[in-house]
Amino acid sequence: MHAYTVEPLYVQSGQEVIAADFYRPKNIKKPAVIIMAHGFAGLRQFKLIQFAQRFAQAGYAVVLFDYRFWGGSTGHPRELISLKYQLEDWKTVIAYIAAKKNIDHRKMVLWGTALSGGYVLNLAAELKNIQAVMVQIPFVDGAESAKAYPIQHLPKALKLSSQDYMGAKVGMTAKTLPVVHPFSLCFLPTKDSYTGFMSIVNPDYFWSGEIPARVFFNLIRFRPIQIVRSINLPVLFIAAKYDSLTPIESSRETATNIAPFVQYHEWNMAHFDIYHGQWLEKAILTQLEFLHQHIGVV
Repeated sequence: MHAYTVEPLYVQSGQEVIAADFYRPKNIKKPAVIIMAHGFAGLRQFKLIQFAQRFAQAGYAVVLFDYRFWGGSTGHPRELISLKYQLEDWKTVIAYIAAKKNIDHRKMVLWGTALSGGYVLNLAAELKNIQAVMVQIPFVDGAESAKAYPIQHLPKALKLSSQDYMGAKVGMTAKTLPVVHPFSLCFLPTKDSYTGFMSIVNPDYFWSGEIPARVFFNLIRFRPIQIVRSINLPVLFIAAKYDSLTPIESSRETATNIAPFVQYHEWNMAHFDIYHGQWLEKAILTQLEFLHQHIGVV
């Protein structure tokens, strides 16, 4: 087991500054590096630290960052989710880390969960300087995930999204929608989402629980499943058989589209189980095994 340090990083992205934590194992001159960020409406302190710590103890450097508008990163309006900007933030952090002298830029790995898992698959199909990717419960097909949205609430959610999008064009205050709610209109309305999401929230960090509604349309149109055939590097893919947010059929189809480069695992768990208990431990051990197989610690 390696001792490690954690240093703050501040990365310029457009006009904003991305806040990140750099976990660096001691006594390894140029470690491989894993770049991580959270999924939909998550901060880096929402259960991702436990992954980063274990990777660092195993001898891998880790960069764990918040998107612009979120957590320790700058930008307004706060807690805005923009798929375009978040993908840009990934590329900015990757380019920044690739230029650092104290890591092995030939061994960069991307790690994503839920929505960031979709981002990572998108990037794996596009970028040439990535050696492997690891995704857990990834968001792979917005069109299919939208079918789980209660049909009676969909028109209202789409209307609010449209109003927020148009209002933003003329500088109006954002119209927001709760990320989760036990009984009211929200982004993630499935039965297990309220208790599941609240189980990963860290109360020590500001999180309003509401985000600008404009992202609703873009989520529906975000479909990494369509481009993953271009991936030609090792992919670890962990899916939840009882995932209420990404239908398991979508995960299976995505995995077959990545073959023969994918190592696919499907476990008898729900979407948020992977952040807790036995499933968390199983995920970390599976990811470490994948890393040792394809990247290794020198």
